[in-house]
Amino acid sequence: MSKWEKDLNIYYSGSHYVSGHCSRFDISDYSVIIETWLKKAPLEALVSNIRPGAVKELKRVIFSPKFYDSTWQGKNTLKIRPTEGTELYRMRGKEKIIYVKGISSSPLEGNSLWIATKIEGCVSGSSL
Repeated sequence: MSKWEKDLNIYYSGSHYVSGHCSRFDISDYSVIIETWLKKAPLEALVSNIRPGAVKELKRVIFSPKFYDSTWQGKNTLKIRPTEGTELYRMRGKEKIIYVKGISSSPLEGNSLWIATKIEGCVSGSSL
């Protein structure tokens, strides 16, 4: 795989999506951290269509926790889908639904076309 190959699609607002190269995809319990490289226009589209922090947890005593998008309009729900046939797809499988806690970005050193983007969020117990 080329260093700049797009191996991750991030869907927002239904069928709209951005594509980038995933450099990190960690899931621990129900927390997820994704680091990807995006170009400026796709990053701006993603950021303008989500509401980081609009996530709530349903408290459950016995079962896995369930998280939900507290905008009630899907404005803080992302569908993370690795591209089929890539190493990322083999490692992480099919899509995951995440609820965004935060998103940050910084210039990618040595490359003016790509921006390093970090998405932190939650996955519901039923999504794993």
